[in-house]
Amino acid sequence: MALPPTTAQSKMPVMPADSILSVLPPLTRLPVRVHGEPGLPSEGARREDTLAAEVPVALVFNGISHAVMMATPQDLEDFALGFALSEGILDAAADCRGVEVEAVSAADAGLPEGVPGVEVRLEISTRSFERLKGRRRSIAGRTGCGICGVESFAALDIAPQRVPSRDWIGRIDA
Repeated sequence: MALPPTTAQSKMPVMPADSILSVLPPLTRLPVRVHGEPGLPSEGARREDTLAAEVPVALVFNGISHAVMMATPQDLEDFALGFALSEGILDAAADCRGVEVEAVSAADAGLPEGVPGVEVRLEISTRSFERLKGRRRSIAGRTGCGICGVESFAALDIAPQRVPSRDWIGRIDA
């Protein structure tokens, strides 16, 4: 369901929603080196494996960013609706009037180069929105990377300190 653009929504340039999948497909087959499985030689073995992609997804309710979560960029409308229902933001799916998914470039979202973001914009009922504004946010990413639960892309602190090089690193794939 498409939403009419609001002032808050139109401030950040966006890419077409399916462009995120062309930049970063949800599942990718990549070559890997496997170690430690019974029967493998000590140097390991090469094979292909499937890797699930994750991107920062901002959940925006009536133009106000509420939370950013890491998610596989697929079925994001269902992800956002499930989040809103499980967090008590909505009492029923019918309280959601529309959902729009937009890919946001890394530069526009303030993310590191090559890390696109996604905004899922939900237009919710006035009753649900008033309740959401009236309660104090206490969403926290209890485990993981530290991104889940921040309010917006702007609040992300994902510029890690450089880890010093160690001499054993050069011997890994030698």
